[in-house]
Amino acid sequence: MTEKGTAMEMQTATPSLAEALDRLGRRAAVRFPVLSLYLNAQPDNRGKDNYAAFLRKDLRGRVKDFELRSAERESFEQDVARIERYVSDEVRASANGIALFACSAADFFEALQLDAPIERHRLTVGDRPHLYPLARVVDRYPRHAVVLANTNHARIYVFGRGRTIDREELASEKVSRTDVGGWSQLRYQRHVEDHYLHHAKEVVEALHRIVAEDRAEYVFLAGDDVIVPLLQDELPKDLERKVVSVLRLDIRSREDEVRSAAAEALAEHVAARGRESVERLRGQLRAGGLAVAGVREVLEALEKGRADEVWITTALAETVPTESRGSIPLGDEIVQRALATSSRVRFAENPDLLADLGGIVASLRYRPVVSSRDNSPVERKVEA
Repeated sequence: MTEKGTAMEMQTATPSLAEALDRLGRRAAVRFPVLSLYLNAQPDNRGKDNYAAFLRKDLRGRVKDFELRSAERESFEQDVARIERYVSDEVRASANGIALFACSAADFFEALQLDAPIERHRLTVGDRPHLYPLARVVDRYPRHAVVLANTNHARIYVFGRGRTIDREELASEKVSRTDVGGWSQLRYQRHVEDHYLHHAKEVVEALHRIVAEDRAEYVFLAGDDVIVPLLQDELPKDLERKVVSVLRLDIRSREDEVRSAAAEALAEHVAARGRESVERLRGQLRAGGLAVAGVREVLEALEKGRADEVWITTALAETVPTESRGSIPLGDEIVQRALATSSRVRFAENPDLLADLGGIVASLRYRPVVSSRDNSPVERKVEA
């Protein structure tokens, strides 16, 4: 029991993938080769991993790209050996995706095992981590919290990347008529209502803390007709803004049912919000407002720190610009610049959503204007 009379059971949270993306994006470029390896670890129809051949052919095959006995080749060979040991000994059976980043000459190695799948095997060698595939996972599987409650019990989950990241359970003592034997009906009813309200306050306090600690972007409420309105009334403004909807679940719902219902509702919500966001940017473009479209224009806005949120189709993100070194896709350049300026990148799976915008559009924090005095371009902050 806590001091307030509510029992709590907690499960330790998993570090945020968004934090890993941000940390990797802030690594400085180095002159030695940095390996970025993404593996689809989903088992095949025989239940076996299918990335061994890719490691043998593509990973080992890249060694010959470096001069014999050069420092770059030595670093690369050490990375290959370490990656092979890691994949052989440390990958858990439940992982559906693996992301590995390595540069032994820079004393750098980071491995991420994901419950969300990586679409395909991918190996990139450059001067810094290649982060476009990781950014897609972060965008596609945002963290979201679900509070499932009745008037004396609650379970709070945080889901992300297809798994349960955090879980907390709260229970208050039940109020029964025998506990208040001689009370009048009115007094008893008031006591019950106070008990329900106290329980709702504690649930919301716990939810607020968990959402902040786990960096959940969205919140769902679920429960009976008594507790849900009480929870809604107690939500602080910052938490209320994150609430997507009320799910049709009760306290007896299994965890997998809760996760599935939330995932389905979240997918619908994110798709609808995406359409609304792009339509709003379209309107700003037509009005000459805080938006730009087109690859060159968006890259320039990111370079100058003007871009706030970028929308790009996955088809365009996969293309390799003619001036690109090696086979690094446009999506990686977009993600790298966005991370450097704390901008957000969103990916549109449907190419039709941005077809009339050249496949890419960005909202702006401020825009360049022309000075009436000397006709020279200056930047002036515009309130959004």
